[in-house]
Amino acid sequence: MTVDWKLEITEPGATAATLLTSPASAMNEIYGYVQPPGSNQIYACGYAWDNPLLEKTRTASMFQMDDEGDVTVLYAFGETTEAQHDVCRAVAYDDVSQEILFALEATSPSLRPAYNEYAKYSAANTDVTIIRMKPGGKLVGAYNINFFDASISIGIGANALFTKDGEYIFGTQSWGYYTKYQNQTYNPTAVQLDTNVFRYIPGSSECFYQASMNAA
Repeated sequence: MTVDWKLEITEPGATAATLLTSPASAMNEIYGYVQPPGSNQIYACGYAWDNPLLEKTRTASMFQMDDEGDVTVLYAFGETTEAQHDVCRAVAYDDVSQEILFALEATSPSLRPAYNEYAKYSAANTDVTIIRMKPGGKLVGAYNINFFDASISIGIGANALFTKDGEYIFGTQSWGYYTKYQNQTYNPTAVQLDTNVFRYIPGSSECFYQASMNAA
């Protein structure tokens, strides 16, 4: 194996000297990537620490890169407050809509459009937010999937997002789960982490508690 090139994402305007004293980066870890069939573009996502020396607050990061190593699009989502820990865990290509899908574990209110309806119950828990993007970097919209007033976090498995016939299939882990049809509770004195595989029809609220977001 040989290395053709190495990619390092640094803060805008950074120099070798400033990187030694301020190791900030637009992305600190990558959890998933995808390259659509026949495309020379690679899409990857993960997170960036607000302060890598403290590792307390992070924002979800994602980028588009061609196979020569040139990054043409880079996005960061989430608020950098003490309570926010957004991270993008998985990315997939939907060949029906020809969109790139990024699956985030979201805590920031800006990534959770129905947040005010359940914040007093589960503000500190993570939801799933799936951001849709066209090749080239144009954002299309997003879907937020949550457990509403159940105080349960949804964790996304690393690179565990797939599509089939325009539907989204994703793997999660949680201590119980809560949908409009099911309520799996857990014993707080003997906690057991559940592994789940969910199928989601984009925009449908038949089963999941969900809300949609536009490109803005």
